[in-house]
Amino acid sequence: MKVVKGNFSKGIYFIFLFVLLFGILLQFSRSQFVLKSHQNQSLIEQRDEIFAGISQENDLEMSESNYCVLYNASDEYSNDLKENAVKTLQYMKKRSTEINVNEQKVDFESCRVIILATEHVMNIGNVEEIEQFVFKGGYIFFMTVLDIDSNYQILYRKFGISSFDNWIDAKGIHLVKNVLIGEKDLFINDEFIHNIALNVELDDRVLLLAESADEIPLLWKKEYGKGGFMTFNGTILQEKINRGFFAGALSMLEPNFIYPIFNLKVFFIDDFPAPIEKGKNPIIYKEYKRNTSAFYQEIWWPNMLKASKKYDIKYTGAIIESYNNRVAPPFSNTEDKDSHYLISYGRELIKSGGELGFHGYNHQSFVLDKEISDHFGYKEWRSEQDMSESIEELLAYTKSAFPGYIVTSYVPPSNVLSQEGREAMKKVWPDLTVISSLYGDDEDGIAYIQEFEVAEDKIIEMPRITSGYFENEYDRWAEANTMTGIGVFSHFVHPDDVISTDRSNNMGWEQSYELFNKYMSRVQKTYPWVRAMPATEAALDMATNLQTRVSWHSGENSIEGNISNYKSETSYILRTERKIGRLLNCTVTKIDDNIYLVTVSDSKFKIDLERA
Repeated sequence: MKVVKGNFSKGIYFIFLFVLLFGILLQFSRSQFVLKSHQNQSLIEQRDEIFAGISQENDLEMSESNYCVLYNASDEYSNDLKENAVKTLQYMKKRSTEINVNEQKVDFESCRVIILATEHVMNIGNVEEIEQFVFKGGYIFFMTVLDIDSNYQILYRKFGISSFDNWIDAKGIHLVKNVLIGEKDLFINDEFIHNIALNVELDDRVLLLAESADEIPLLWKKEYGKGGFMTFNGTILQEKINRGFFAGALSMLEPNFIYPIFNLKVFFIDDFPAPIEKGKNPIIYKEYKRNTSAFYQEIWWPNMLKASKKYDIKYTGAIIESYNNRVAPPFSNTEDKDSHYLISYGRELIKSGGELGFHGYNHQSFVLDKEISDHFGYKEWRSEQDMSESIEELLAYTKSAFPGYIVTSYVPPSNVLSQEGREAMKKVWPDLTVISSLYGDDEDGIAYIQEFEVAEDKIIEMPRITSGYFENEYDRWAEANTMTGIGVFSHFVHPDDVISTDRSNNMGWEQSYELFNKYMSRVQKTYPWVRAMPATEAALDMATNLQTRVSWHSGENSIEGNISNYKSETSYILRTERKIGRLLNCTVTKIDDNIYLVTVSDSKFKIDLERA
């Protein structure tokens, strides 16, 4: 028998080369994972450094402008308007003074801008005072539809109104100008935007900014002398979701308006990694001829990773160990936990630039209140100690899969968390750094609603805004408002949205993924400048931003900023009709008509504006 030595040797050579290359690739993969783990540990050091310098003082340094917010303390609607105005100004780092019109009068000399959070023009002052204040260079913002009082009847033409009639329903909104960044001509005809407005005609010198779906003027600016009036002819600015609309309008009232933003894009996948149900789902099997587990591993997750690269997304996964409803120990004997999914999906998520966070040992919200638990079909917990033990089990479970990885972020199941639950986590989880629940108002009063802030216990509150694989008009509006007001896109999905008939609108994954790509493409096109980060990195960046103080000096042809407690690059939105000139310690990028992203690299910066 003839032996062909050459071919055998060549085969051995290729096998050896393949093994060598595979080993190098595996080592590289492991080194990348280890590197990500080390980066995660360094976030704890960064957190401790930030927290060591945190002060609960929120006073802004003296700036050239003071915003006087006038409200009626005995009226709930007026109080809500005032709270939204003051919170928006706080995020903008603008100095504000709250004036209860029942107790004190306006000191016009101390106000650059007057924001009226009542229906009555007479709450500002008499006709002559109002007219002279604006004519000499002051600004007035009417936050709500006005009552036709005597002052209104004398001054309405100064506001840009040529005639007026009775109050009417004004549904929907059309942005005539880019009050919201990137959203000029946005048209929404939905019941969630519903104003009571005066039926008015405007004169030709008015700058119309927004109108209702049936063309009732809602927002306009009228210059008068050296100052101007901004009129919102509606009733929705008491709602938190509309803060960005208020911020955008305010930025169009004064010339050369600049304010800080967080500049963050955060994306959560709740219940991931988590146990995957056994068997076949009819929708998925019909579409892909795969059982549920194979679908997630071979179709859904590769698609999600592809989207993350294409649209610059860094996922934060929220781990669930088990879907049992156990609320009493022992918790270690978990029937459906599967460390294989945790390790395989978790490793790929971290390697892609993402982060592993906690959703819970199981999906039972941390509350002791039976009524709240019953609302979701959950079981209430018996004690803080039981909650703590469940977190200890989750910590052990995760550590067994990723010994060197420190979990620092938490998403409450069903966005519900009690104070007892918060305390239970803190007792056994010292690395807890950020909690991400919801930002918008909750009519039921059940959800854990947050602001973007550092809480007194030094946990960072960083809420989510929108959700789902395809967008609706409400989420589009909420997103645009939050991006304009504070520069945050924060979104979440669930893996099982795909197999839930109500959350998927009975669509299969192919159609859902097509809509998801369309959604994320639109977001990227509208806000290509926003920075993608996983949750803890974003939260620490936000906390650093919150600790800065800024004072402003605006010359005739320049804007100067002086930042105290400066740590790293900060972002600002500048709205100006002037051309940008020389820059000191900052870069300026045009992101919309007359709107610029300013990235500051030092505690002192300057923007020269060319003469108009």
